[in-house]
Amino acid sequence: MIISDLMPGILLCRHAATSKKQLLETLCRRTAQHAGLCERTVLDAVIEREKLGSTAIGDGIALPHATVAGATTTSMLLATLEQPVDFGSPDGQPVDIVMLVLGNARDGAGHLAALGVVSDQLRASSHFLR
Repeated sequence: MIISDLMPGILLCRHAATSKKQLLETLCRRTAQHAGLCERTVLDAVIEREKLGSTAIGDGIALPHATVAGATTTSMLLATLEQPVDFGSPDGQPVDIVMLVLGNARDGAGHLAALGVVSDQLRASSHFLR
């Protein structure tokens, strides 16, 4: 059974990160631990997705995401950053709000629907998070 909840399971406020790589490693580790998943599997999946193109969506927001075999829920971590980091955003702005979304490989449609809703919500409320 696949369970999806659009509330982030983990909040990380004013996180100190100096690079995209360091940020992704920390977010993947924490989300994997929270979801009971293998840290290496999560990081590898997120990095593979990033190789297809940056998951930054502009306005200082990034939505790194991946599907992970073995996940039984859609797991999310919302982080605000102490200092913005370069994420290869299409608008050239560094990011300071990041929502990592991990979905189940068998529920690709649910994962994509969650990303759409999260993207809209973050854009609408980003000024409250900063």
